[in-house]
Amino acid sequence: MAKDILTVEIKRIPLEVENSGLGGMELAELAAQVETYMMQLQADGEIDTLKQALYAALHFASQAYLKSQNEGGKRQEELSRLDELILKLKVAQEK
Repeated sequence: MAKDILTVEIKRIPLEVENSGLGGMELAELAAQVETYMMQLQADGEIDTLKQALYAALHFASQAYLKSQNEGGKRQEELSRLDELILKLKVAQEK
């Protein structure tokens, strides 16, 4: 069976992504969100692209995790932990 490959672009870098049940429009929207978040990180200070990508991955993974955990009533606690983790990462990046 042939794989359904979609191409998206983030920061002028074309990426071929295997379709995981998302349509082209949804995948393009997610790529745009990632690019926007990476641009916000760049505006906050000079960070190389790899670190931007890693921060963006962590940000969106934590959002997905928190959304799944939100049903258990731990949202506020998890948000606090997430804020602490992001702050620690930014402080470590500045060193």
